[in-house]
Amino acid sequence: MKKKNPWIRTAVAFAFALVFFILIRIAPGHEALVEKIYSRGIYKLWAQMVSGVTGLIPVSLTELGLLVGIPLLLVISIVRWVRHKIGWQRFASGWLTLALILYSLFSGGWALNYSRQTYAQTAGLETKPVEIEKVKALVVSLAQKANDLRAELDTGDEAIALPGTQRQVMRLVKEAYLRAGEKYPWLAGRYGAPKIAILSTPLAYLNIAGIFSPFTVEAHVNAHEGDVLLAATAAHEAAHLRGFAREDEANFIAYQVCMESEEVYVRYSGTMLALIYAGNALAKQNMEMYSEIYATYSEGVRADLAAYRKSWEPYKGEAAEIHNKVNDAYLKANNQTDGVQSYGRMVDLLIAEYEKGKSAAAE
Repeated sequence: MKKKNPWIRTAVAFAFALVFFILIRIAPGHEALVEKIYSRGIYKLWAQMVSGVTGLIPVSLTELGLLVGIPLLLVISIVRWVRHKIGWQRFASGWLTLALILYSLFSGGWALNYSRQTYAQTAGLETKPVEIEKVKALVVSLAQKANDLRAELDTGDEAIALPGTQRQVMRLVKEAYLRAGEKYPWLAGRYGAPKIAILSTPLAYLNIAGIFSPFTVEAHVNAHEGDVLLAATAAHEAAHLRGFAREDEANFIAYQVCMESEEVYVRYSGTMLALIYAGNALAKQNMEMYSEIYATYSEGVRADLAAYRKSWEPYKGEAAEIHNKVNDAYLKANNQTDGVQSYGRMVDLLIAEYEKGKSAAAE
């Protein structure tokens, strides 16, 4: 029996990859269409279906694939090639086909979300050029909120401890999303809880606090993430899981979701995330103004910030710098023209919500 040409499957995989490549290139400029058909339609159904299955498994299927699946497949392929079970063409076409399939899964199963409408449009928030006085008012408000929540945690001047295990915190975040979905319908849906990464230490050296895998629709959080931001980081990655690809938006969503939690720690974690970003934005513009507000931080808040910095201290190095450059290039390649600076635009959304809240209270 004549063997099939191994390049036929590669050609089919290439055709699919080409379609998704073209879609990725033409999607920008058609945000409303992408939002309606893809992000809230195709992707949402796909993500809930896959996440509903992978979420039942406590460990990461993506990491198992990287650690076991792909190496095992590579060894088997090489052995079969060496023993002349397969020719070089079948060996090469097999791996090229796999690469094309992964590209199609990434593009068609995730990357189109970069071209959806902005979260400000979705949430009905009006973002404007940021005035420093408004940033100051926001930081003052967040600092007071952080102080109040920190007092409820009642650990004095000692750094906070998690209200349970890290996995329990992941479940608290999942519960917060269920509550948030009632207030923000675009966040509703049944998805798996974030997972603690198996490869946390290598990720820490790359300065990665969390990561989302579109291939298995799994959100991962680094086990070395500081306690004060663990819930907020999980909420950030869970926002990616729900199709919100932009980093600044995922940060803001994390804050919104954490504030809907019944658990004080989760609300505190989200508030601290917002305070850090807003505080950094203010410090860049006026350090003296920021220092005045920083002086109002409670001893507990300061202890948590110090503990957070200490938790990442052992992992600083050249690898983190390299990752930062790679991540910057990746973000820009996916139409986030600010690159890693896009994380800072969270402040625009925070101010928009803050101003909206003030207006509502005045009515």
